[in-house]
Amino acid sequence: MKKTCSYIILILLFITPVYAYSADSMVTVYKDGEFVSRYQLLIRTTSDIAASVVNDLVNEFHNSPENLSKWALKDLGLQEKTDNELIFVIKPSVFDKKTGITHGNFDIIVPHIKTFKDVKVDAIVSKRQLRNGETKATAEIIYSSLLLKHAQGSATIIPQKNNEQLLIADVSIKFGWFFNIFITKKRYKSIVEWRIKKFSENLKAECEKRQKSMNAASGKNN
Repeated sequence: MKKTCSYIILILLFITPVYAYSADSMVTVYKDGEFVSRYQLLIRTTSDIAASVVNDLVNEFHNSPENLSKWALKDLGLQEKTDNELIFVIKPSVFDKKTGITHGNFDIIVPHIKTFKDVKVDAIVSKRQLRNGETKATAEIIYSSLLLKHAQGSATIIPQKNNEQLLIADVSIKFGWFFNIFITKKRYKSIVEWRIKKFSENLKAECEKRQKSMNAASGKNN
């Protein structure tokens, strides 16, 4: 499976919410070498369906990540698109059930500049149901041989009125030595921000597709 930024965006799309913005918005703050981004949007679905989508997201990440290219990682950019400024070539990953750690391995290509082979990234990805009805998936990079100094993230589903859910995707990234220089604020928008947004939109589409199917099966109007 070859995806541009798919793996790295997936394992970063998680962190405790720190700001409040209107729905359908993207905000990034940069300070002391760290990018902190939030994207949020409304989803027309029940909390049960939204929770099932988050559950499938985490389970497939652990057990069959290739399936995610069909929905959660759909249209995030193929490796063959050479106009990308940063290309990730995904190699097989291993999920250790005892430790809960996913051991990732991939090549990083900076077109016309340099290729980094066999970059190792270890991540812990998990999910939980909160007492207030929120569903939250979290991820933390616990080891990166080159790419990152620090990375955390979360995807949170917050119930709203009238069977709507607020999806909040938060990302906090501090890049390693080379990428801290290469990924400027402008490049961050073209490399990371739009993928956060597209990933969130993919989750929304999956939730609303399942809701539509459930409504059709029960004879309800969509």
